[in-house]
Amino acid sequence: MTNNQVAESHTEGFDAPKAVGFVRGDVSGLAAPRHANAVAQHARLLGYQYVYTVRPPQDTSDPIGYALGIAAGLGMAAIVVYDLAQVDDQPARVCEDFDLETVCPATTWARVACRAIPETGAA
Repeated sequence: MTNNQVAESHTEGFDAPKAVGFVRGDVSGLAAPRHANAVAQHARLLGYQYVYTVRPPQDTSDPIGYALGIAAGLGMAAIVVYDLAQVDDQPARVCEDFDLETVCPATTWARVACRAIPETGAA
C-alpha cells in the first residue's frame, strides 16, 4: 500500500466541515484579489471544504449580515476572513452562528456554545 493509499483510506467517509470566505472590497481595496486567495488557501490548510468567496455588493448597507445570510443558507460551519477589519472588528457577531477564522493573524474564534441552563427550582 502506498502512502497516498493510506492517506486516502483514512479520509474515506469523512466529510470536512464547510467554510466560505468573506472579502469586502471597501475594506481590502486593491488587495482584495490577494486577500481572497489567502482566505481560500487558509481555509483549505485548516481542513475545511472551501465552498465560495462572498463578496458583498458595494451598495449593501450591512455587508456582514449579507455574508452571514449566505453562510447560513449554505449550511456552513465557518467563515474565513483575511483580518478582523472585514467584520468591523466584531468577531462576536459572526460567532453567534459560525466559527470565524482569520488569516492575519491566524486565529480561530469559536462559535458560541448556547445551552439551556437547567432550572434548579431554588428561589
